[in-house]
Amino acid sequence: MPKEIYLVKVGMNMTEGIVEEWCIADGETVEKGDLIYRLETEKVNLDVDAEATGIVKHIVPEGVPMKPGDVVGYIYEPDEAIPDILPRAGGPADAAASSAVEAPPAGAPSQPTAATVQIASDGRLFSSPAARRLARETGVEIATVNGTGPGGRIVEADVQAAATAKPEPAKPPASSPMARKLARELGVDLTRTRGTGPGGRITKEDVEQAAAAPAAAAFAPGEDRTIPVRAMRRTIATRMYESLQASAQLTMDMDVNMDDAVKLRTQLIDEWEDEGLRPTYTDLVIRASAKALEKHPNVNSVYGETEITLRGDINVGMAVALEEGLIVPVVRHANQLTMKQLVQESARLAAAARDGTLTPDDLHDGTFTVSALGMFGVDSFTPIINSPQSGILGVNRIRDGVRWEGATPRKTQEMRLSLTWDHRVLDGAPAAQFLAAVRDLLEAPYRLLV
Repeated sequence: MPKEIYLVKVGMNMTEGIVEEWCIADGETVEKGDLIYRLETEKVNLDVDAEATGIVKHIVPEGVPMKPGDVVGYIYEPDEAIPDILPRAGGPADAAASSAVEAPPAGAPSQPTAATVQIASDGRLFSSPAARRLARETGVEIATVNGTGPGGRIVEADVQAAATAKPEPAKPPASSPMARKLARELGVDLTRTRGTGPGGRITKEDVEQAAAAPAAAAFAPGEDRTIPVRAMRRTIATRMYESLQASAQLTMDMDVNMDDAVKLRTQLIDEWEDEGLRPTYTDLVIRASAKALEKHPNVNSVYGETEITLRGDINVGMAVALEEGLIVPVVRHANQLTMKQLVQESARLAAAARDGTLTPDDLHDGTFTVSALGMFGVDSFTPIINSPQSGILGVNRIRDGVRWEGATPRKTQEMRLSLTWDHRVLDGAPAAQFLAAVRDLLEAPYRLLV
């Protein structure tokens, strides 16, 4: 019996995912423990390893939304007969269905059978076994073929016509799983990479060499190009739009004298140098925000139709910008951590976000968010609330400022904080009081150490 390949469930809150990339081509052999496909969810990506050795057969193409636990393919033993018609995509119960469905007898009315190929979450594609076999042989994507058979069924002639009309697509050359993974990380196009392994197979060293070579222009001047909206980008777009539509958001700015905070950070870097810890200004802001939230619980809340829930825990999200979008890992119980513990945890979360190793628990249950753009030279911006939270604090750059001591000007280090809050939860005055509390802690930063 073949071994099912499931869409892995990552965390309790995952409801949908896609096979972002099959790392073992349909019909190729995989070894147990090898990378078989890359899972993409709305929050995290994950490399999934094979649980058995054998021949891989796909039943779900890349990019099709599926539910956790759905069967997306099979691994057949090397000496096992592989049927022409595979079980249809779906959950474990569906996967247990018979995998062999015979063609209807001659003269029988042509009706859709159970052996349909599901190509999308909201529909199925009906095609004959001969059409599917020819599509595999000619490299035609059967989902793009117009069916002319009874009821729109795709027949062999339809596939033949599509194969004749459609130019042969560029196929990636053979490559090792490690090479494919590294190519994704380095942005290397495998179709333009020369393989030096056996039979022209692309190796890890080939990818590294291609990444180091000067990049050729991929698009002609003035040429339009499209970028697919992946799960993370789609989730960001949806949530930001919904956040603005569902709450009354306002933003206020407040300047902070960072002279003492700059000194403290420098001293902490020296103190923790042997441990490899380098606190950031965002760390100081997260710590100040957590302490201020203890005294201003309305900011650490969720608005409901009939009540406002003041959250018992203070879990501060820290926005991390990645190439594919923004992700917000959470420093849990930030008010209960020491300054050193907070720096260690934020460093761990930032590294995991960049490496793609965040877990769903790292992203769950934030109650307030801090977002920093100061490293890009930004003086002020309007952050959007991470719903259902009630506030988000923007951290801007540290700049030269001037303070007057009597008639004498004095150069200072200044930073502007940008607070966006939900006016349904609290008014301007209490929002300003919270922001002032954060400012006061940063201007007397040694209070952050207690």
